[in-house]
Amino acid sequence: MFKKITSIASISVASVLLLSACNQASPKEAAPAAQAANNQTQTAVDTKNPVAQDASKLQEEVQKLQDAISKKDAAEVKSLGKSINDTWLSFENAVRQAFPLEYTEVEKYEMPIFSASAYDKVDFESLKSNADKLHGALEQLKNAKPSTAGTSELLNKAVDNYKAFVDEQADSLAAQTKAFAEAVKAGDSELAKKEYTKARVYFETIEPIAESFGDLDPKIDARLADVEDESTWTGYHRIEKALWKDKSLKGQDQYADQLIKDTEELQKQIKGLKLEPKVMVAGAIELLNEAATSKITGEEEIYSRTDLVDLAANVNGSKTVYLAIIPALNEKNPQLADQLDKQFLATEELLRGHQKDGQYVTYDKLSTEQIRKISDQLSQLSTLMTQTASIL
Repeated sequence: MFKKITSIASISVASVLLLSACNQASPKEAAPAAQAANNQTQTAVDTKNPVAQDASKLQEEVQKLQDAISKKDAAEVKSLGKSINDTWLSFENAVRQAFPLEYTEVEKYEMPIFSASAYDKVDFESLKSNADKLHGALEQLKNAKPSTAGTSELLNKAVDNYKAFVDEQADSLAAQTKAFAEAVKAGDSELAKKEYTKARVYFETIEPIAESFGDLDPKIDARLADVEDESTWTGYHRIEKALWKDKSLKGQDQYADQLIKDTEELQKQIKGLKLEPKVMVAGAIELLNEAATSKITGEEEIYSRTDLVDLAANVNGSKTVYLAIIPALNEKNPQLADQLDKQFLATEELLRGHQKDGQYVTYDKLSTEQIRKISDQLSQLSTLMTQTASIL
């Protein structure tokens, strides 16, 4: 994405501005404010700060996107998703170096918008949320000053931001699991199947964190092959079997109630968790290794065949860890940051190619060669993430 990056500690304000003005980023390898806040008067743009000017231009594009979303204009939404990405590419390198924390926030919401532009079916509700948050992140970027903090301080702040993300995911997991369980108890198989897939996204995104809490993870996520006595089996996959294989929800109320209890306990324990950068990275590495070597076989969702949903969530969760450690990468190994950025994008693009009408196809629809390609991409990601451990 760029040939040479200077250590964040040595970048002066003048050089940052020059970099922003001259930056010519190559295309990537895949071509929090509420809406009410957007209607308020925006802060004046610093005309001497090219990054602020670029952020303001991108904000204008986001406002057009918000209008298109409100009109449910799918064609315009897709067009703007691509143009927003092109605009961001034109100055993101300068942002990543001088404003690493702000970069993470913009990237967090810009990438889902760009990804959605390639979907057959537009999820307007999800896009609206991301567009609103992207607008707010750009407002923060416009007012940001080039960081003069040391890497350790920046990294601590980034870890705090990641913890906030994990807390948010845990909250959504508990809420979505309750919706799933209620559908199960109501005997509504079709609704339960839909809610199951939604809940799995949140769990798989923070799986490394969930695995750190003793027996909670197996109670929530054990497969039949993981238990010695089927009578002790609980969790998502117990109900998954009832839905897709047994095709009956009879007797599942007790497992639905237990799943609500266990995910709410996980939510509670995550709130009190203190995260460290090395632990975060180790979890992401382990998750990608597992995805590339065992989950890729289809062992995780053997009844529903929704394995691609899990794999995409694993990639997203690992990418969030990568974004959190950018301050350290900027200082110690910017080339690795560039490689990771491209590899995450390539993996996401490959997975997106297996969607139809905005949904991932079932795993049994993939050929052996397609599965091999996904495995290769995940393995490359795992190898690159492993290299980040030495800089923390």
